[in-house]
Amino acid sequence: MSKRKLIGHILLEKNLVTEDQIKEAIDLQKTSGKPLGNILVELGYITSNLITEALNIVQKREEQLAQLLNVSSDMIKEMELTSLLKYTMDEAARIINADRCTLYLVDEKTNELRSFIAQRAEVQEIRMPLGKGIAGFVAKTGELVNLEDAYKSPLFDPRTDKETGYRTRTVLCIPLKDRNNKIIGALQALNKKGDCAFTFNDEWLFKSYGSCATNAISAVLSDEDTDPASKASQNMERLSLTVENIPDGVIMINKDEDSVVVNPAARWMLGLEVNKTLNKKNTIERLEEVGLVSVTKWLEGSTEDLPSQEITIQEPEARVVKVDFADIEGQSKENNRKGFVAVLKDITKEREIERIKSEFIAIASHEFISPITSIKNAISLLVQGALGPNTEPQQKFLKMIQESAEYLTYLTTTLFDLSLIESNKIYLKPEKVDVGQIARSVVDNTQYMAKKKEISLIVNDDNPPPALADYNRTRQSMLAILDNACKFTPNGGEIVVNIKLREKKEVEFSVKDNGPGISLEEQEKIFDRFYQIEDAITRESYGMGIGLSICRDIVTAQGGRLWVESKEGKGSKFIFTLPLYK
Repeated sequence: MSKRKLIGHILLEKNLVTEDQIKEAIDLQKTSGKPLGNILVELGYITSNLITEALNIVQKREEQLAQLLNVSSDMIKEMELTSLLKYTMDEAARIINADRCTLYLVDEKTNELRSFIAQRAEVQEIRMPLGKGIAGFVAKTGELVNLEDAYKSPLFDPRTDKETGYRTRTVLCIPLKDRNNKIIGALQALNKKGDCAFTFNDEWLFKSYGSCATNAISAVLSDEDTDPASKASQNMERLSLTVENIPDGVIMINKDEDSVVVNPAARWMLGLEVNKTLNKKNTIERLEEVGLVSVTKWLEGSTEDLPSQEITIQEPEARVVKVDFADIEGQSKENNRKGFVAVLKDITKEREIERIKSEFIAIASHEFISPITSIKNAISLLVQGALGPNTEPQQKFLKMIQESAEYLTYLTTTLFDLSLIESNKIYLKPEKVDVGQIARSVVDNTQYMAKKKEISLIVNDDNPPPALADYNRTRQSMLAILDNACKFTPNGGEIVVNIKLREKKEVEFSVKDNGPGISLEEQEKIFDRFYQIEDAITRESYGMGIGLSICRDIVTAQGGRLWVESKEGKGSKFIFTLPLYK
């Protein structure tokens, strides 16, 4: 299968490029190793938006590829046709997230299609003329069919639904072609779950799956006496062709076999030769060289997880790469890790943009501080009557200006803190601190706001041992949390502050209000940058939605934790912990 069939056919169908342009890009790819789509963009033959539209295969790619490798390796172990067909249909429905799948094989002797339907533990066979219906059309022409509404297509026969009592909505049907490009049948998925249509990503995944299924079915139909190692090698070749033009880097490694897939994008990121034959050993060695040192331990079973990781690769040029992993799971509980799929995404530009943004925020917020301080000092003198007594209207407006200046100061310092946190430059001075004393000071500072809304502020201090923390940053976090509680607690409400020892190893500070509460869906989002709960109460309150985000970063940097417990209509409780001073 050529590169042109994997990506060129798609682009030609959309009239995005010509055959000559694809040929030029393929020639250039042989020396650069970059994905074909990226080269077409660089040559100016296609825009990045169009290539994204044509190759939208991004979401959960590592998990999909892991599933694909897992089921394809299991297929080659099935040597009996009925068992293989049932396994193929069951796994196809699961991977494509469809209601059911049907498999069709061409019978050249009778010019018919053998239709196989999995019914619980059995497989039923029905024969139909070649060319009839959607599957017959696909098996005869070799064209993929994707229907958003089956009843609007002349290929679909509604009588089938009447006979079976099944309601068909969406259909995705692909041809099954062997290594010689000969059509041996078709694979059909019915009704994408969630009442939605099959996407371009579904088409890509289904075709890739069908390619591996064809390899196994062809071997059984021809009674090939091929050893499992050869079949596995053929499957890895097919998978290699499947992923070679994905824009991100893809690496597949099988634990028990010396088989590995490394697509051109991954080779280029890792500084490996594009046309060099790689085995598992030298691939893992290179992964460890660039900082993925846990790969070997994971394959040996001495570590449980392969977490996402960011690495910096210096050759062939400096790149920041994010690596996501997915397990290839086996069927037995004793040895359920067969290998892994790694997807490498170049995030160099994103990190550079983040760096520039953080530097700009830091400089801008720092420059704002001086004029704001001058404004506050001038207003303070006016409020105190330094230039003479103020009339009642003047006093009212000066008070408004003073409060606005205070809020502007808060926004500026918050943005400055954000820039420090994002650039890992936030300064912390861990020392022995009395959390109860800090909390009482914070409550005193908040009394004015509470009195305005007639809110009862109750403090329960169990006098826990001292904590190891930064005094000022801890006070800042407490103020932000208590300030939030006052904003969202209704007039005449109640706020309870608790300070206690938690499980003899942490000091816990919590603030409980009887406000509107937070839905379960939004409880984690409220700690995201610039996120605000979309309701009238929140929109009426000041804030940029970064206070809680900064609080969590500060608490986490000190070795503590910050979380929320809440139910809609029953208030919220924000809790953070700090390690004990030893």
